[in-house]
Amino acid sequence: MLGLWEIGSGPLRMRLHMAFRMSLDGVVASAAALKARGVTPLGFSGEPLDEPVVLGWMLAASQYFADPDGHSIEFIAVLDDAPDPAFGTRPLSEWRARPAAVAV
Repeated sequence: MLGLWEIGSGPLRMRLHMAFRMSLDGVVASAAALKARGVTPLGFSGEPLDEPVVLGWMLAASQYFADPDGHSIEFIAVLDDAPDPAFGTRPLSEWRARPAAVAV
């Protein structure tokens, strides 16, 4: 899987994004592991968030953080459920708490 975003306009101001595929358990555990090392876990929009977010449109759980140079790093786990674009990008706890989808 490859995700491309336009972030910076010049090579010296460029900020990179890298994603590493992990198990869902690994993504869930990553927030505590990052905090234990003095790194702030982040949500999709860069807000501090102590749990992964679910990207409903592609159906993956992701935990973000910034490396010391400010590059965006993502731990991602593709989920087995059907995508739900209407869910948007919200915390994993909200994905797990939603009513079960009706089979189509």
